Amino acid sequence: MGTLRDLQFALQLKIEELRQRDALIDELELELDAKDDLIRRLQGELDRMRLSAPGASADGQQRASSLRVRRKALLTEPVTLEPKLVLQNPPISHSKSQESQRLIESALAENEFMKYLDRDQIRCLVDSAYPITLKQGVSVVQEGDNGTQAYIVEEGKLEASRASQRPHIIEPGMMFEELALIHNHTCSTTVTALVNSRLWVMEGQVFQRIMQRNGLAAITQSLHILRSVALLCVFPEDVLVKVSDSLEEVRMTEHHHHISLYLISM
Repeated sequence: MGTLRDLQFALQLKIEELRQRDALIDELELELDAKDDLIRRLQGELDRMRLSAPGASADGQQRASSLRVRRKALLTEPVTLEPKLVLQNPPISHSKSQESQRLIESALAENEFMKYLDRDQIRCLVDSAYPITLKQGVSVVQEGDNGTQAYIVEEGKLEASRASQRPHIIEPGMMFEELALIHNHTCSTTVTALVNSRLWVMEGQVFQRIMQRNGLAAITQSLHILRSVALLCVFPEDVLVKVSDSLEEVRMTEHHHHISLYLISM
């Protein structure tokens, strides 16, 4: 009987090991799908902004329109503002202490989806974050809700729970619901404050506007540089937009002077 109990115990351990492995595989597959979706979305957004850059020719606009139709499945949020309005209307900035700024920047830098943002995008996203406070027992996110905001914990402690899964703790410096910034997102957990807590909130629409604004600014700068080159300024606008895709800035320092070189990759 002792041997049978040992075998039963070993079998239970193996079953639990397989269950945990399956759960890990499911989590990794979800993470991979989210990363693939992020790549497709950012690529589609970048292509759209290139083709809708200010001053594009009529032919270029027509081709851009047809391409946008083909990419409709990749872009979950339609763009309703003209490029000039995007550039002229930056997101609202909310004041915060340097300590809070560093906390938000650190959380973004450590997040798997946000760490690829450049310095200007992170700065704009940090500036746009605004604070909220939660009383103990209040839920900021409900499983199944349509997520439109991401959160970073500054003070307190929260619990993220999901049906049939063990809850986990969210502590200061941690970010959650970040996928709501990237695309239409259904919340997979319920997040509840275990103690009185203070969070920083980032809006999905604001994140999209920051990405659009940053991309349009980069394209506008690239076109300005290309137009200043005598050999290139004779080309039509839609050609310059395509060339701007391969324009790469290289920064150098020589004798305490900062020099920027722009390379066109073949």
